[in-house]
Amino acid sequence: MFLLKIGLKNKLLENRCGEHILVFHGIDLYGETKMNSRFFSKTYFERFIKYISTNYNVISLEDFYQKNFKTNTLNLALSFDDGYLNNYKYAIPILEKYNIPASFYITTVHKKKSFLWADFLDIISLYTTKKEFVFDGKKFKRNKKNEFSHSGITLKNLLKTLPYGKIKSLYSIFKEDWHHLDTDQLSDYWKLMNAQQIREISKNKLFTIGSHGETHASLSSIPIVDAKKEILTSKQILETICDTSIEEFAFPFGHYTKELADYCLEIGYKKILLVDYNSIKDQKQEAFKNRFVMNPYISLELQLVCLLKGSYF
Repeated sequence: MFLLKIGLKNKLLENRCGEHILVFHGIDLYGETKMNSRFFSKTYFERFIKYISTNYNVISLEDFYQKNFKTNTLNLALSFDDGYLNNYKYAIPILEKYNIPASFYITTVHKKKSFLWADFLDIISLYTTKKEFVFDGKKFKRNKKNEFSHSGITLKNLLKTLPYGKIKSLYSIFKEDWHHLDTDQLSDYWKLMNAQQIREISKNKLFTIGSHGETHASLSSIPIVDAKKEILTSKQILETICDTSIEEFAFPFGHYTKELADYCLEIGYKKILLVDYNSIKDQKQEAFKNRFVMNPYISLELQLVCLLKGSYF
Protein backbone atom coordinates (compact mmCIF):
# COMPACT_ATOMS: atom_id res chain seq x y z
CA MET A 1 0.00 0.00 0.00
CA PHE A 2 2.98 2.32 0.57
CA LEU A 3 3.82 2.12 -3.13
CA LEU A 4 0.31 3.19 -4.00
CA LYS A 5 0.51 6.17 -1.67
CA ILE A 6 3.75 7.55 -3.11
CA GLY A 7 2.40 7.90 -6.62
CA LEU A 8 3.11 4.56 -8.27
CA LYS A 9 -0.53 3.48 -8.25
CA ASN A 10 -1.08 4.20 -11.95
CA LYS A 11 2.10 2.39 -12.91
CA LEU A 12 0.96 -0.66 -11.00
CA LEU A 13 -2.56 -0.68 -12.39
CA GLU A 14 -1.89 0.14 -16.03
CA ASN A 15 -0.10 -1.54 -18.92
CA ARG A 16 -0.46 -5.04 -17.52
CA CYS A 17 -1.64 -8.01 -19.54
CA GLY A 18 -2.99 -11.48 -18.92
CA GLU A 19 -6.35 -13.15 -18.49
CA HIS A 20 -8.51 -14.31 -15.57
CA ILE A 21 -12.00 -15.59 -14.90
CA LEU A 22 -13.14 -13.87 -11.70
CA VAL A 23 -15.37 -15.46 -9.06
CA PHE A 24 -17.86 -13.48 -7.02
CA HIS A 25 -20.42 -14.92 -4.63
CA GLY A 26 -22.70 -12.45 -2.88
CA ILE A 27 -23.36 -8.72 -3.10
CA ASP A 28 -25.05 -6.86 -0.26
CA LEU A 29 -25.60 -3.24 0.74
CA TYR A 30 -22.77 -2.98 3.27
CA GLY A 31 -20.07 -5.58 2.54
CA GLU A 32 -20.91 -7.51 5.71
CA THR A 33 -18.56 -10.49 6.03
CA LYS A 34 -19.69 -11.61 9.49
CA MET A 35 -22.45 -13.81 8.07
CA ASN A 36 -20.74 -14.68 4.82
CA SER A 37 -17.01 -14.21 4.32
CA ARG A 38 -17.30 -13.85 0.54
CA PHE A 39 -19.64 -10.87 0.20
CA PHE A 40 -18.90 -7.45 -1.32
CA SER A 41 -20.87 -4.26 -0.88
CA LYS A 42 -22.90 -2.93 -3.78
CA THR A 43 -20.80 0.26 -3.72
CA TYR A 44 -17.51 -1.63 -3.88
CA PHE A 45 -18.83 -3.84 -6.66
CA GLU A 46 -19.87 -0.89 -8.82
CA ARG A 47 -16.53 0.85 -8.30
CA PHE A 48 -14.77 -2.33 -9.37
CA ILE A 49 -16.97 -2.83 -12.44
CA LYS A 50 -16.59 0.80 -13.48
CA TYR A 51 -12.81 0.56 -13.19
CA ILE A 52 -12.33 -2.68 -15.09
CA SER A 53 -14.81 -1.70 -17.82
CA THR A 54 -12.83 1.52 -18.37
CA ASN A 55 -9.30 0.15 -18.11
CA TYR A 56 -9.39 -3.51 -19.15
CA ASN A 57 -11.03 -5.83 -21.66
CA VAL A 58 -14.06 -7.48 -20.03
CA ILE A 59 -15.45 -10.31 -22.15
CA SER A 60 -17.97 -13.13 -21.99
CA LEU A 61 -17.00 -16.60 -20.86
CA GLU A 62 -17.51 -17.81 -24.43
CA ASP A 63 -15.03 -15.22 -25.73
CA PHE A 64 -12.65 -16.22 -22.95
CA TYR A 65 -12.79 -19.86 -24.06
CA GLN A 66 -12.34 -18.79 -27.68
CA LYS A 67 -9.31 -16.74 -26.56
CA ASN A 68 -10.69 -13.55 -28.05
CA PHE A 69 -8.21 -11.53 -26.04
CA LYS A 70 -6.76 -8.08 -26.62
CA THR A 71 -3.02 -7.73 -26.36
CA ASN A 72 -1.25 -5.46 -23.88
CA THR A 73 -4.14 -5.39 -21.44
CA LEU A 74 -5.88 -7.51 -18.85
CA ASN A 75 -8.67 -9.72 -20.21
CA LEU A 76 -11.38 -10.58 -17.68
CA ALA A 77 -14.53 -12.70 -17.58
CA LEU A 78 -16.92 -12.57 -14.61
CA SER A 79 -18.65 -15.43 -12.84
CA PHE A 80 -20.95 -15.67 -9.82
CA ASP A 81 -21.34 -18.85 -7.77
CA ASP A 82 -24.28 -20.15 -5.71
CA GLY A 83 -27.32 -18.40 -7.22
CA TYR A 84 -28.07 -15.82 -4.54
CA LEU A 85 -31.05 -13.53 -4.92
CA ASN A 86 -28.71 -10.64 -4.14
CA ASN A 87 -27.01 -11.25 -7.50
CA TYR A 88 -30.36 -10.57 -9.15
CA LYS A 89 -31.12 -7.53 -6.95
CA TYR A 90 -27.75 -5.77 -6.90
CA ALA A 91 -25.21 -7.22 -9.31
CA ILE A 92 -27.28 -7.57 -12.47
CA PRO A 93 -28.47 -3.91 -12.63
CA ILE A 94 -24.84 -2.77 -12.31
CA LEU A 95 -23.64 -5.23 -14.95
CA GLU A 96 -26.40 -4.04 -17.29
CA LYS A 97 -25.51 -0.40 -16.61
CA TYR A 98 -21.92 -0.97 -17.78
CA ASN A 99 -22.84 -3.59 -20.41
CA ILE A 100 -20.69 -6.25 -18.73
CA PRO A 101 -21.30 -9.95 -19.51
CA ALA A 102 -21.26 -12.57 -16.75
CA SER A 103 -22.00 -16.22 -16.02
CA PHE A 104 -24.12 -17.32 -13.06
CA TYR A 105 -23.67 -20.77 -11.53
CA ILE A 106 -26.83 -21.92 -9.81
CA THR A 107 -27.20 -24.35 -6.93
CA THR A 108 -30.55 -25.98 -7.65
CA VAL A 109 -31.35 -26.83 -4.03
CA HIS A 110 -33.93 -24.01 -4.30
CA LYS A 111 -36.30 -26.79 -5.42
CA LYS A 112 -36.04 -28.16 -1.84
CA LYS A 113 -34.94 -25.20 0.28
CA SER A 114 -34.54 -21.47 -0.30
CA PHE A 115 -31.05 -21.44 1.25
CA LEU A 116 -27.73 -23.30 1.15
CA TRP A 117 -26.78 -25.48 4.11
CA ALA A 118 -23.52 -23.54 4.61
CA ASP A 119 -25.36 -20.21 4.88
CA PHE A 120 -27.88 -21.72 7.28
CA LEU A 121 -25.03 -22.94 9.47
CA ASP A 122 -23.13 -19.61 9.37
CA ILE A 123 -26.18 -17.55 10.30
CA ILE A 124 -27.43 -19.94 12.96
CA SER A 125 -23.96 -20.16 14.52
CA LEU A 126 -24.04 -16.40 15.05
CA TYR A 127 -27.48 -16.22 16.62
CA THR A 128 -28.21 -19.49 18.42
CA THR A 129 -27.85 -19.69 22.17
CA LYS A 130 -26.97 -23.38 21.95
CA LYS A 131 -23.52 -24.19 23.25
CA GLU A 132 -23.57 -27.84 22.27
CA PHE A 133 -25.73 -30.38 20.46
CA VAL A 134 -25.55 -33.86 18.97
CA PHE A 135 -25.37 -34.34 15.21
CA ASP A 136 -24.72 -37.60 13.39
CA GLY A 137 -24.04 -39.27 16.73
CA LYS A 138 -21.31 -36.76 17.67
CA LYS A 139 -21.40 -34.01 20.29
CA PHE A 140 -20.47 -30.61 18.88
CA LYS A 141 -19.41 -27.72 21.10
CA ARG A 142 -18.47 -24.11 20.41
CA ASN A 143 -14.73 -23.57 20.05
CA LYS A 144 -12.67 -20.40 20.56
CA LYS A 145 -13.49 -19.27 17.01
CA ASN A 146 -17.21 -19.54 17.79
CA GLU A 147 -17.50 -22.55 15.46
CA PHE A 148 -19.11 -25.83 16.39
CA SER A 149 -16.56 -28.64 16.42
CA HIS A 150 -16.05 -32.24 17.53
CA SER A 151 -12.59 -33.69 18.22
CA GLY A 152 -10.98 -30.76 16.41
CA ILE A 153 -13.14 -31.09 13.28
CA THR A 154 -15.55 -28.24 12.59
CA LEU A 155 -19.13 -29.04 11.74
CA LYS A 156 -18.81 -27.22 8.42
CA ASN A 157 -15.87 -29.36 7.35
CA LEU A 158 -17.73 -32.50 8.38
CA LEU A 159 -20.81 -31.45 6.41
CA LYS A 160 -18.69 -31.03 3.28
CA THR A 161 -18.11 -34.78 3.34
CA LEU A 162 -21.76 -35.79 3.77
CA PRO A 163 -24.57 -36.30 1.25
CA TYR A 164 -27.49 -33.89 1.55
CA GLY A 165 -29.74 -36.56 3.05
CA LYS A 166 -27.66 -36.40 6.22
CA ILE A 167 -26.99 -32.66 6.15
CA LYS A 168 -30.66 -31.69 6.15
CA SER A 169 -31.19 -33.22 9.60
CA LEU A 170 -29.31 -30.17 10.88
CA TYR A 171 -32.36 -28.03 10.06
CA SER A 172 -34.51 -29.76 12.66
CA ILE A 173 -31.88 -29.20 15.36
CA PHE A 174 -32.05 -25.44 14.83
CA LYS A 175 -35.66 -25.19 13.69
CA GLU A 176 -36.75 -22.95 16.57
CA ASP A 177 -33.66 -20.74 16.31
CA TRP A 178 -34.32 -20.15 12.60
CA HIS A 179 -38.02 -19.52 13.26
CA HIS A 180 -37.25 -16.76 15.78
CA LEU A 181 -34.74 -14.97 13.54
CA ASP A 182 -35.77 -11.96 11.46
CA THR A 183 -34.89 -13.92 8.34
CA ASP A 184 -36.42 -11.30 6.02
CA GLN A 185 -33.95 -8.71 7.29
CA LEU A 186 -31.12 -11.19 6.74
CA SER A 187 -32.37 -12.41 3.37
CA ASP A 188 -29.43 -10.97 1.41
CA TYR A 189 -27.23 -13.53 3.18
CA TRP A 190 -29.21 -16.69 2.51
CA LYS A 191 -32.02 -16.35 -0.01
CA LEU A 192 -31.57 -17.98 -3.42
CA MET A 193 -33.06 -16.96 -6.73
CA ASN A 194 -36.28 -18.66 -7.76
CA ALA A 195 -37.02 -20.33 -11.09
CA GLN A 196 -38.57 -17.22 -12.64
CA GLN A 197 -35.53 -15.08 -11.83
CA ILE A 198 -33.13 -17.72 -13.14
CA ARG A 199 -35.15 -17.95 -16.35
CA GLU A 200 -35.12 -14.18 -16.76
CA ILE A 201 -31.33 -14.07 -16.47
CA SER A 202 -30.97 -16.88 -19.01
CA LYS A 203 -32.94 -14.83 -21.57
CA ASN A 204 -30.65 -11.82 -21.18
CA LYS A 205 -28.03 -11.76 -23.96
CA LEU A 206 -25.40 -10.45 -21.55
CA PHE A 207 -25.59 -13.48 -19.27
CA THR A 208 -25.34 -17.25 -19.20
CA ILE A 209 -26.58 -19.76 -16.66
CA GLY A 210 -24.54 -22.76 -15.54
CA SER A 211 -24.80 -25.40 -12.84
CA HIS A 212 -23.16 -25.36 -9.42
CA GLY A 213 -24.52 -28.73 -8.36
CA GLU A 214 -27.76 -29.48 -6.60
CA THR A 215 -26.98 -28.97 -2.90
CA HIS A 216 -23.53 -27.30 -2.80
CA ALA A 217 -21.87 -30.51 -1.69
CA SER A 218 -18.12 -31.00 -1.90
CA LEU A 219 -18.47 -33.40 -4.82
CA SER A 220 -15.00 -34.91 -4.42
CA SER A 221 -15.81 -35.90 -0.83
CA ILE A 222 -19.23 -37.56 -1.08
CA PRO A 223 -19.85 -40.98 -2.68
CA ILE A 224 -19.25 -40.92 -6.44
CA VAL A 225 -22.82 -42.07 -7.18
CA ASP A 226 -24.23 -39.14 -5.20
CA ALA A 227 -21.80 -36.70 -6.81
CA LYS A 228 -22.74 -37.76 -10.34
CA LYS A 229 -26.42 -37.54 -9.46
CA GLU A 230 -25.91 -33.96 -8.25
CA ILE A 231 -24.13 -33.01 -11.48
CA LEU A 232 -26.76 -34.56 -13.72
CA THR A 233 -29.87 -33.57 -11.75
CA SER A 234 -28.83 -29.92 -11.51
CA LYS A 235 -28.31 -29.85 -15.29
CA GLN A 236 -31.76 -31.31 -15.92
CA ILE A 237 -33.46 -28.89 -13.50
CA LEU A 238 -31.82 -25.85 -15.07
CA GLU A 239 -32.56 -27.01 -18.62
CA THR A 240 -36.23 -27.28 -17.66
CA ILE A 241 -36.22 -23.81 -16.09
CA CYS A 242 -34.29 -22.08 -18.87
CA ASP A 243 -35.63 -24.12 -21.78
CA THR A 244 -32.14 -24.39 -23.24
CA SER A 245 -29.08 -26.60 -23.01
CA ILE A 246 -26.92 -25.99 -19.93
CA GLU A 247 -23.27 -26.36 -20.93
CA GLU A 248 -21.33 -24.80 -18.03
CA PHE A 249 -20.50 -26.36 -14.66
CA ALA A 250 -18.64 -24.84 -11.71
CA PHE A 251 -17.52 -27.20 -8.95
CA PRO A 252 -18.70 -26.18 -5.44
CA PHE A 253 -15.76 -25.17 -3.22
CA GLY A 254 -13.59 -25.74 -6.30
CA HIS A 255 -13.27 -29.39 -5.21
CA TYR A 256 -13.16 -31.88 -8.07
CA THR A 257 -11.67 -35.11 -9.31
CA LYS A 258 -10.67 -35.96 -12.86
CA GLU A 259 -13.37 -38.64 -12.94
CA LEU A 260 -16.09 -36.13 -12.05
CA ALA A 261 -14.77 -33.52 -14.46
CA ASP A 262 -14.73 -36.11 -17.26
CA TYR A 263 -18.27 -37.13 -16.31
CA CYS A 264 -19.35 -33.51 -16.78
CA LEU A 265 -18.04 -33.65 -20.33
CA GLU A 266 -19.74 -37.00 -20.96
CA ILE A 267 -23.20 -35.67 -20.13
CA GLY A 268 -22.92 -32.50 -22.19
CA TYR A 269 -21.16 -29.80 -20.21
CA LYS A 270 -18.60 -28.03 -22.39
CA LYS A 271 -17.09 -25.54 -19.96
CA ILE A 272 -15.82 -26.84 -16.61
CA LEU A 273 -14.97 -24.13 -14.07
CA LEU A 274 -12.53 -24.85 -11.25
CA VAL A 275 -10.62 -22.74 -8.74
CA ASP A 276 -7.21 -24.39 -8.90
CA TYR A 277 -6.07 -27.18 -11.21
CA ASN A 278 -5.32 -30.53 -9.57
CA SER A 279 -2.56 -31.29 -12.07
CA ILE A 280 -0.59 -29.98 -15.02
CA LYS A 281 -2.50 -32.43 -17.21
CA ASP A 282 -5.81 -30.84 -16.19
CA GLN A 283 -4.39 -27.43 -17.03
CA LYS A 284 -3.90 -28.59 -20.63
CA GLN A 285 -7.54 -29.69 -20.98
CA GLU A 286 -9.23 -26.90 -22.96
CA ALA A 287 -12.60 -27.41 -21.29
CA PHE A 288 -11.15 -26.86 -17.82
CA LYS A 289 -10.49 -23.31 -16.59
CA ASN A 290 -9.29 -22.12 -13.22
CA ARG A 291 -10.70 -18.96 -11.68
CA PHE A 292 -9.49 -16.09 -9.52
CA VAL A 293 -11.55 -15.77 -6.33
CA MET A 294 -12.25 -12.17 -5.35
CA ASN A 295 -11.21 -11.13 -1.83
CA PRO A 296 -13.58 -8.87 0.15
CA TYR A 297 -11.03 -8.20 2.91
CA ILE A 298 -8.69 -5.94 0.95
CA SER A 299 -9.05 -2.52 -0.65
CA LEU A 300 -10.08 -2.09 -4.25
CA GLU A 301 -6.61 -0.86 -5.17
CA LEU A 302 -4.87 -3.81 -3.55
CA GLN A 303 -7.38 -6.19 -5.16
CA LEU A 304 -6.42 -4.79 -8.56
CA VAL A 305 -2.72 -5.14 -7.81
CA CYS A 306 -3.19 -8.78 -6.80
CA LEU A 307 -5.32 -9.38 -9.88
CA LEU A 308 -2.62 -7.97 -12.14
CA LYS A 309 -0.01 -10.02 -10.32
CA GLY A 310 -2.19 -13.12 -10.64
CA SER A 311 -2.06 -14.10 -6.96
CA TYR A 312 -2.49 -12.85 -3.41
CA PHE A 313 1.06 -13.80 -2.46
